[in-house]
Amino acid sequence: MAPPVTERGLKSVVWQKIKATVFDDCKKEDEWKIMLLDEFTTKLLASCCKMTDLLAEGITVVENIYKNREPVRQMKALYFITPTSKSVDCFLRDFGSKSENKYKAAYIYFTDFCPDSLFNKIKASCSKSIRRCKEINISFLPLESQVYTLDVPDAFYYCYSPDPSNANGKDAIMEAMADQIVTVCATLDENPGVRYKSKPLDNASKLAQLVEKKLENYYKIDEKSLIKGKTHSQLIIIDRGFDPVSTVLHELTFQAMAYDLLPIENDTYKQV
Repeated sequence: MAPPVTERGLKSVVWQKIKATVFDDCKKEDEWKIMLLDEFTTKLLASCCKMTDLLAEGITVVENIYKNREPVRQMKALYFITPTSKSVDCFLRDFGSKSENKYKAAYIYFTDFCPDSLFNKIKASCSKSIRRCKEINISFLPLESQVYTLDVPDAFYYCYSPDPSNANGKDAIMEAMADQIVTVCATLDENPGVRYKSKPLDNASKLAQLVEKKLENYYKIDEKSLIKGKTHSQLIIIDRGFDPVSTVLHELTFQAMAYDLLPIENDTYKQV
């Protein structure tokens, strides 16, 4: 089951937000839906809930949006996807024409801000088939109650590559990570002060400045408009070089040692 409501960990917070902004938003009594996920949202839901939780929210089948699927025209579909060209193109293939629609109607929920180019593409192709189209601002993976990842495997390469030709790639990665960090803050209802350590490289300072700017823009248009105060949280951004030792120590924590010595699967140890 999903983490209980009384639990205050990050996984529980993320699940409650998804439940409120996605499932409660489109739920109707005695109506079942098919859910379509892409690679990122599959990992996101797997990190904070189980299939039984989705069944409780009226989801009968969960499918990969990238794969070929049989049409189920008598049922509505809930698309929980990232705002990328690949995912949007897969959605559009499901609603190519009214006679060939795979599903009765679509509810679309994007993890993050959807660019105007993609939104207009959807609007021009199949707006009549869409019942909802919203952005929920969750673009990170909660790994543990107090740990999350942005799931950007190319970040290390671009941020530390000495090749000047990778500068544009680095800028794009920084922009994307800043957007994702803002969704973490939004999920936690925080508008933190941003602090950083500038050396040995300028990665931390660049990312901090982007995050600060994007936080300011986000809370300008957000209804809550959280104002920073002395009691507000602090977001600290440091370069990996600040603590290089932990990357070469195999068993830095008791958690790492436990995973090495005990048969732990899916973060669970079963004593026989």
